[in-house]
Amino acid sequence: MTEQQIPKLVASLVEHQNKLAPLSKEDGQWVIQNTTDAIALFIRAIQGRQETEPRSENILDLVSTVTIPATTEEFIARDHFVVDTSKKAKVKISYLGDNFRKNFLGKTEEVIPEITLRYHKLRKSSVDKPIIAELGGDKKAETTLAEMFALMEMQPNGEKGDLLTNGYANIFYIYCPTGVLGTVRCGWDGVGWSVGACSFGSPYEWSSGGQVFSRNSSES
Repeated sequence: MTEQQIPKLVASLVEHQNKLAPLSKEDGQWVIQNTTDAIALFIRAIQGRQETEPRSENILDLVSTVTIPATTEEFIARDHFVVDTSKKAKVKISYLGDNFRKNFLGKTEEVIPEITLRYHKLRKSSVDKPIIAELGGDKKAETTLAEMFALMEMQPNGEKGDLLTNGYANIFYIYCPTGVLGTVRCGWDGVGWSVGACSFGSPYEWSSGGQVFSRNSSES
């Protein structure tokens, strides 16, 4: 505390002296007789206030990171996201939701360099906004369809890997062609990958246990 702040603090205490009324007569007398000790208690209480304040609980727990290889050509969504669960399917996809078809299937993405994604587990159910805030904002949260599909290619038949295959959602924040950030999810349903999407800011809560993929903290 600066010398300039001390008289302001004293004046503030005088202004609000009626707030001392809850002190008992004995406690008040102790303060009068032991002013230095009382001030020391006051200082310790102020310095330790953060230890007693409730701490906000994080929504996400970091699980790991995964490296996505660079692409050599444009990623045309409709050429890759095709419903096909046959043996010849490059990636078994059992379902494409209407919102995904409408908002993302017409997207073409540019070539991307090798990139590292991180993924977190949801500790508790949450809507999108708090999740993105904890990830560090839109820029850190943003991923691409090419990156999501690359992960699906690593587990084309529902093998164990970075994507969950236990029925919980794998969540990606991806811009649609109109420039609006949307939420895309994929999950293994036992037959193939089920892919869906919803608008960012939707009241839908993602269940705890799901995973959220985003830019690695070191990526710009």
